[in-house]
This record gives sequence, structure tokens and C-alpha cells, in this order.
Amino acid sequence: MIGTIAALYRLLYAGVLCRLPEPTAVALGQAVLRRVPLGRLPVFRSRDPRLAVTLGGVRLPNPLILASMYDDLAVLERAMGLGFGAVTTKSITRAPRPGHPEPNLVRHDSPAGPGLVNCNGFKNPGLDAYRAALPRLPRRVPLIVAVAGESIDDYVRLVAALAPLADLLEFNISSPNTALVYEWSRKPEELRALFREVRAATPRPLILKISPDFAEENERAIIPAALDAGVTIVNYGNTRRVAEPRLSQGAGGLSGPALFQSTLANLRRTRAKFGEAVEIIATGGVDTPDKALALIRAGASACGYFTGFVTRGPGLARLILDRLSGELDQTGARDLAALRPTEAL
Repeated sequence: MIGTIAALYRLLYAGVLCRLPEPTAVALGQAVLRRVPLGRLPVFRSRDPRLAVTLGGVRLPNPLILASMYDDLAVLERAMGLGFGAVTTKSITRAPRPGHPEPNLVRHDSPAGPGLVNCNGFKNPGLDAYRAALPRLPRRVPLIVAVAGESIDDYVRLVAALAPLADLLEFNISSPNTALVYEWSRKPEELRALFREVRAATPRPLILKISPDFAEENERAIIPAALDAGVTIVNYGNTRRVAEPRLSQGAGGLSGPALFQSTLANLRRTRAKFGEAVEIIATGGVDTPDKALALIRAGASACGYFTGFVTRGPGLARLILDRLSGELDQTGARDLAALRPTEAL
């Protein structure tokens, strides 16, 4: 049945959604998520206990994470029933932000498949609004609260205020469409201080979200500094900065299947260099079950995606989970960690 649902969605996306103006398609998709209780249908979820993983000691029922993009908590609540092992809020800032003006999202077609380029600019209602709303969000799966700041004090205040409301906290130093956040990746010495201060602000598990645009800096300086500070989970990674004249900012963050090969290469290098000292969420380009399996086999602790949720629909998670269960059946592995080749450990 899930295969039929996925096939019907792909026809809907190709025939209708991708032909609508981007703001209209986004508004329609979010309206459906809010109003149609798809998450109540068990067909979207797997009950295979072998798929459970842990991140920072937090148990996830499976390794799939809805990546950061939605700031509507009603949408996040619905998404929690659609097969994900955890969901992530949009990056929260101290003050409300209107985001960049439209057009701030365009489609990007590549030989690898349909993707997106965005320059949303952290549109969100701000810390105070989230702090008031998050206690009312029902939790079917763990919630990752994402934050972004332009100073160390921003991050510390955000983390300290939101930690009690999160299962894990992700701090974003890599958004390519907000200049001051993106520039953190060029300042490794300041990042050392940031990591220490943020780590001291909460005992909650912390996730560092890094950019694929800074692979050398990530491996030479940024990840080592995070590990030294006690931040042991890395989300590798964010969107890739590209020029895009259709956007209001002239550039934005590319997401989708065009990123997959670099995601896989970054994962392999990071796992080879740091071994089991780091837990890695591999994000970028996952839109098929085989791609998720390839990342798990290469050493990913979990896999994040968002664009695949838009282009492949809500059935993608269950298709991936069934593929992972089938791989465990075929290999006789007891859990997903056992799928990693010895050289990846």
C-alpha cells in the first residue's frame, strides 16, 4: 500500500505541484499537513525495533530525521506521525525575523533529480514565541530544536532557554543564506569559544550543523574543536551555497539529490578520520531508500532529509524503513550499527 501512496504522490508532484508557483505549492503542502491527519494512519510508520538508534543517549525509533525547515508547530506535530525517528524545528533566533523577501524559494532540476534552492533567511517568530508554544507540542518522537545566532551570547541564551523543551539541540553555524551565520565556518578560533560556551549552557545532547562548503575546515579545525568541547554529534550538513538569480538575494542554499555524492564522500572521510568519537547525521540528497541505506552502510548514525519529503512525499520514510528492515533480514544483522563495514568503525 505504501508503494501505491508513494507512486500517486510522485504523479501529483510531477503533474500539479511542480507546475504551481513555489509560494502556492508551499502554502498548499503545509495546509494539507495541518488539516489532513495522515499521521494517524499506521501505514506510514514501521514498528521494527531493530531500526532504533541513539543520538547523544536519546533513543530514536529509527534513524530518519526530518531536517530543519518548518516553523509551524502544527506541521511538525503531523510530521511526527509520518515515519520519522525525530523531527527538527526551523532554526530559532532570539528576535523574530521576517526572512528574506520573495522570491525566496525556487526549484532546481539536475540530472540527479528535482531539488530546491532557498534563501528563507531564518523566517521565524523568535525565542519568546517558541518558548511559549513548545510545551504544547505533543511528542510522538524526539524533538530536535534548532537555533542560530550571530554572536556567542545569542547561542548561549537560545540554548539555555530552549534546552528544557528539547530532546536534542542543534546549533546551526552554516546557513548559506544568512551571511553572519555562514561566516562562523570561516572563524575556527571563535568557534572554539562558541562550542565551550554552548556546551556549558546545557547538559542536553548538542548537534553541530556544519556546511558542505567548508569540508577542509570541518575536518581540520571545526569538528576537532567541537569534540574538544564535548559536542559529539555532527549534522553533516547544510545546504550548499549557489548563485541563483531568480532569488531575491541572488544566491541561496541548494538542497536535493545533487548533493548526495558529496554527502556520502563527506561522511566517509569524517568517519574514517574521527571513528566512533563522533555521531554523524548525514543530511543532503536522500530521496530514495537505496541512498539512505548507502549512508547507513558508510557509517551514518542517522540520516536527515527535507527536500525528499517535498518531492517524494510522506511515503518516502516508510519506503526507506522497509528497505532497511529488508537489509537486516537479508544480512542477519541484529541492528543498523551492524551494517557498517569494519573499515568504517
